[in-house]
Amino acid sequence: MQFKKFLEIDLNASNHIILFKNSKIIYDSDLKTFQLDTKFLDIDYKNINFIGIGESDKKIYSAEIESDIKEVNIAYKSLIELDVRNLLAVSSTEEILLMGRANQLLHWIKSNKYSGYSGELNNFDSKEEVLFCPSTSSMIYPSISPCVLAMIIKGDEILLARNAMFPKGLYSVLAGFIEVSESAEETVKREVLEEVNLEITNIKYFGSQPWPFPSQLMLGYICDYKSGEIQIDEKEIVEANWYRYDNLPLVPPTSSLSGQLINYFVEDRS
Repeated sequence: MQFKKFLEIDLNASNHIILFKNSKIIYDSDLKTFQLDTKFLDIDYKNINFIGIGESDKKIYSAEIESDIKEVNIAYKSLIELDVRNLLAVSSTEEILLMGRANQLLHWIKSNKYSGYSGELNNFDSKEEVLFCPSTSSMIYPSISPCVLAMIIKGDEILLARNAMFPKGLYSVLAGFIEVSESAEETVKREVLEEVNLEITNIKYFGSQPWPFPSQLMLGYICDYKSGEIQIDEKEIVEANWYRYDNLPLVPPTSSLSGQLINYFVEDRS
């Protein structure tokens, strides 16, 4: 697939489209897909937010609708609204990437309709694939918010925590946004200290993953416990404990970077 950004659309052509409504994604429960065919949908593109996000055998679009699914559906028999986070848990890495790109670029086009410099409608440069202010020519690129994931190891145990926003029973590694003028490694130390009151050492980079909520880039790190007793902040973190590699609670799937970190720890000790 070739990733591109474009705003033109041929209403007579058969294209793929990823639809969102009220922050949820439209999913065909029979076909098990969120990639819908535009010829089976009746959408007024002049009055919605949409953007082209890529091209393979067909062009692929992302769009947001406000009307009921029944009003735009022509031929699909099993369209439902799903929370994007729930769908991520059962999706492949490639599907997560595509879903994330659709969500992130739609957020970009929606939140930058008007120029922050002049208040005018932004234009789209098809060559640079970027929005720009018609008065100042200032370019507006999609924003990315970098975040860290921190897996803390203590012998045969890792620290897993339950965020206040997590479903009941789900635990994961610690996470936090990088602040201005802060390195990723400094963020790891700060977040661990703030959230569970622990000192860490031997911080090592593991890998990265784009995460569409709505425009995050997750940077995964492995680190060793140095000192301290667990003391949760009771704001973001509601529970945190040490868990042996062979006795873990419910954790994220390996389609997520946090799940890959945890799986790496388990396999290294199995």
